[in-house]
Amino acid sequence: MIALRKTLAGLTTLAALALLAPMSAHAQFAFGGDGPIDVDADKIEYKGELTILTGQVQVVQAGTRILADQMKLYRSRLPGGQLGDVTRIEADGDFYYISPEQKVSGKRGVYEQQANRITVTGDVVLGDNTGNVGTTERFVYDLGSKNAVLEGTCKGRKCTSGRPSLIIDNGKRN
Repeated sequence: MIALRKTLAGLTTLAALALLAPMSAHAQFAFGGDGPIDVDADKIEYKGELTILTGQVQVVQAGTRILADQMKLYRSRLPGGQLGDVTRIEADGDFYYISPEQKVSGKRGVYEQQANRITVTGDVVLGDNTGNVGTTERFVYDLGSKNAVLEGTCKGRKCTSGRPSLIIDNGKRN
């Protein structure tokens, strides 16, 4: 879960960086350290408080990658017309967060600054480098409390799919 918290900090920094012109090649990306950030997309479109990255979006820093088909970055407007903090990030289509410690994938990832949470939906798969794996339809991580919830679309033992599942590797191998 620490990796997800770092992801959010990194996404927030990415969003702020994506709106700078020109983008600094050596800015800090909180989840991956202070090395250079490589942002790739087929198209980057700036529309005031909204920046849209489309086409095989890839953000890489120090061995950590975020991938999506499209990323929308929303910023607040400060008094005087300047742009403020990133308030929301939406990453749609083949969303991946990949670090040396953890992998999270789904169809959509959303960061909400005011709620202080990240939500990943659609065929979510969570995994870490110890062998633990979770699958669900909706994964919600509260960055403040560090609580995580895996939710499915079906309830009860009679479900054949749609329920969250976990494989916890206790480290004992035969």
